Amino acid sequence: CCPFRYCHLLLATMHFRLLALFVLPVLALTLSPRLQNKPRTASILAIHQDESVGERARSTDDVARFEQTPSTVRTSTSTSWFQRLQDSLTTFVIGIVLIVFSIPVLWFNESRVAQMESLISIGRSQARSVGGKTAEKENQNWLVHIDGEMAKSAATVSDRQFDVSFDRNCIRLSSTVEVYQVIEHSNSEEREKLGGGKETTTTYTYTEEWSSSYRDSGSYQDVSKRINRKPQGLDVGVQGQDSSRVEFGEGFLLSEELIGQCTNWRSAGERLPEAVNTKGSRLEFKRADQQYFHCRSSQHDGHSQIGDARVSFRYVPDHEATVLALQADGSEELRDTFMPYRLIRRGWFGLDEDVEKKALLKQAKKSYGDLARDASCTGCLACLCCACNMVVMCCQSRLAPELYHLFDGSLDLDECFAIIASRLAMTKWCFRVAGWMMMFIGLYSLFAPFLTLIKVIPFLGPLAASLGGALIYFLCFLCTAIIASAIVIVAYLFYRPLMALVYGVLSAAAVTGVCMLASKA
Repeated sequence: CCPFRYCHLLLATMHFRLLALFVLPVLALTLSPRLQNKPRTASILAIHQDESVGERARSTDDVARFEQTPSTVRTSTSTSWFQRLQDSLTTFVIGIVLIVFSIPVLWFNESRVAQMESLISIGRSQARSVGGKTAEKENQNWLVHIDGEMAKSAATVSDRQFDVSFDRNCIRLSSTVEVYQVIEHSNSEEREKLGGGKETTTTYTYTEEWSSSYRDSGSYQDVSKRINRKPQGLDVGVQGQDSSRVEFGEGFLLSEELIGQCTNWRSAGERLPEAVNTKGSRLEFKRADQQYFHCRSSQHDGHSQIGDARVSFRYVPDHEATVLALQADGSEELRDTFMPYRLIRRGWFGLDEDVEKKALLKQAKKSYGDLARDASCTGCLACLCCACNMVVMCCQSRLAPELYHLFDGSLDLDECFAIIASRLAMTKWCFRVAGWMMMFIGLYSLFAPFLTLIKVIPFLGPLAASLGGALIYFLCFLCTAIIASAIVIVAYLFYRPLMALVYGVLSAAAVTGVCMLASKA
C-alpha cells in the first residue's frame, strides 16, 4: 500500500537499463575469440523479378529484404565492431603505404616539371626552323622545327585479328571489338548500428549494352544474369598497328615514337567491303552501317542479343604534320630521322656547339630504362629509397622530360611550345592532385583505429567520431599543404632556384595566414 512502491520499481528499471547500455559494450570486449571470429556476412540474396515473389523473408539484421524491383538484387551485410576494428588496422597500414609513396610521386612530378620548364626555355632559344625537303648535315644533333610537311606511309598496314589491310594512305590502323553483354552495377548504403557495428546494403542492377571489355558473368549476384558469352577465339578490345615506314617530307623518316603521336583518326568503313572475316575465315562480320560490322550469335531479327559481336575500324591517313625534335643521322643516305631532345649539363659558361651536339646525341641515345636508372638511388640508399625507385621506374618511360613531339597540321614554333606548355600544366596538376590525395588519405587513415574505438560508446560514439573526424580532416589538410609545398621548393632548387624562392615566400605566407585565421577562430 506504500504510495512509493511503483516509484521504486520504476527507478530500478531505469538503473538496469542504464547499466545495460554502458556495461554491455565493455563486456563485449572480453567475450571469447569465437565471437570475434563471427562470420562477417550472413546475408541471403534477394532476387527481384517482374513476377510476384512467393513468400517474403522475415526481417532480421542478417536477412535481406525482398522487393519486386525488375532486374535488381539486394544484399544486406552486418559488420560487428570487432571486425570494423580489424578493418581500421588494415586501413592504418594502407595509410602508411600511401604516405610512403605519395612523397616520391610528388617529388617525381615537381622535379619533372622543373626540368621541362628549363628544357622549354633552352629549346625556345636553340630551336632551328628548317624545311623538310632535304636533311642538312649541319643541323644533325640539334633541335629542329619542321612544319607543314606531308607524313606519308610507304608500307602496308594490316590488322592483327582481321583480314583488313591498306597498302597506301594509312599511317596507323586500329580495330575495336565489342560484345553485347549483361553489365552488373552496384550501389552500397551504410547504416551505423548500436555498439559500433555497421550494416551495409548493396543493390545490384543489370543492363544490357555493348562493351569493349568482356565481363565474366560467373560471379554475378543474380544467377539468371550469368549468361554472358562471346564468339570463340575472338579477342575483345582495342588493337592497333602502325606503318613500319613513314616518310616525312623528302628528307626524313619518322621514328616509331613520333608515328605513335599521329592522332588524326578517321573511320575506315568507307574503304572496306560489305563483310570482313577474322584471319583464317573463322568468323564473318557483315556491315551494319558505315561504322560497324556485326557477327550475330544466332539467327534473329535486327535487335542485338547477348553474345553478339561487332567491330569498327579507324585509320590515320597521310596528312600534314609538324615535328619538334632532335635531328639525327638516319639509316638511309638521303634521309635523316629524329630523336628526343633532352637536358644536358652545360656548366656556368655553356659548351662549344660541337661538344654540345655530342652531349645531346649521347643523351638522346639513352633508353628510358637508362634514364630511370640515372634518376634512381643506388648503393646503400637503394633500400631506403625503394619507393622512389619504383615510382621512377613506372613513370619514366611515359613522362621523361624531353622535347620529342609531332603535331597534326602546320604549326609555327611558338604554337608548338604553347601546346607543350599546356600539356605540361595539365600533367603537372593531375600528378599534384594525385599526390596530395594520397598523402591526405594516408594521414587520415592513421586515425582510423581511434575513430573506430570511440564509436562503441552508446549514443555519443557516432557524434564524437564525426566531430573528431572533422578536426582530424583539417589537421591532415594542413599537414598535406605544408609537406607538398616543401617538396615543390626542394625540387625547384635543383633546376630553377629563383622559382624555388618565389614558391617558398608564397607558401610561408599562405601557412601563416591559415594559422592566424585558426588562432582567431
